[in-house]
Amino acid sequence: MAFSHIIAHRIQRLQPTESAQLQLRPEVFGPSGKLDELGYELKINFIRKGGKFYGRFSDETVEFPFSSWLKECREERLGFESFTHKAMKQFAYAVEKTEITFDAYVFFLIEKIEAGDSLYVFVVEHTNSIYLDGDLAISDSCFLNSAKFTLATKINVQDWEAGESVTYLAILRERGEKEISDAFTECVGFSDKHDVKSDTVEFLKIVDNFTEALDETTAKMTRSKVVDYCLEQNKAGKSVVIKDLSNTLSEELKTYEPDHFSRYVESTQDHIKTEFIPDTSQVRSYARISGRNDSLSMSFDAECLGNNIHYDAASDSLIIKNLPPALKARLLKHLQEH
Repeated sequence: MAFSHIIAHRIQRLQPTESAQLQLRPEVFGPSGKLDELGYELKINFIRKGGKFYGRFSDETVEFPFSSWLKECREERLGFESFTHKAMKQFAYAVEKTEITFDAYVFFLIEKIEAGDSLYVFVVEHTNSIYLDGDLAISDSCFLNSAKFTLATKINVQDWEAGESVTYLAILRERGEKEISDAFTECVGFSDKHDVKSDTVEFLKIVDNFTEALDETTAKMTRSKVVDYCLEQNKAGKSVVIKDLSNTLSEELKTYEPDHFSRYVESTQDHIKTEFIPDTSQVRSYARISGRNDSLSMSFDAECLGNNIHYDAASDSLIIKNLPPALKARLLKHLQEH
């Protein structure tokens, strides 16, 4: 079982003037296939959600004690249940400094896999619904919405304990709900937001420079493999490891030595980054050029520019050759009808 510990608590604040009420579960859940399934769904949905911030714990452990409690828990000086109870009280304290109303369940999960332990915290709400029962009568129901949560965090415990990373903590904040997002961020003690977009832009520039010396076919395949690797790593919730990417390019393209690309990356950087978290919007933009306005939507492979598609900056126009057959047929039909 990947999840060694799963526990959930409830936090309620029905009026802005009231204190936050906690309902704390005294012990972790026992082994359960349904719980494992829920944990997996929460994890996968967290990985798939965009807009996450990456950083580390604040050094101000007196004001933000979450990391201190986690350290005590890892050293077995504090039980896992007690650690989560302390974290929930800290969350309630942060909520009470706002005027928000709130009713949610907070799940704490420890995942144990070969790559190392991770701690997940999810703030999940019930969704009310209706269904038809066995007699085809309308009945009310509610369920834990494992897809619509907007507050969550993942701590890569191994990277945190090794002290070699500044992006071991990923946090998802609720857009448009600043107060509750700030309360959750304060509870976790998140600090030093890392600019993954800049890292990705810098990396893609290196890829461009690397492929300039290659023949056209190899360059195109290299860029395509880089994009695929970055998106696959993001989908799996993993960072892009330059050495692994270099080996992948060598294995799949069979054009250069396994460390050829990684050595090139090292030679271009003042501060060598052996891995980085890919910003998927930048990676997709690198592979495809797209845009839209009220009357036009367009998207095409970046490799088409300069080949089948030419842009004239002076007239601000595109010339497109070799149209897709279906589009060409639709255009001809439209001209005939009008």
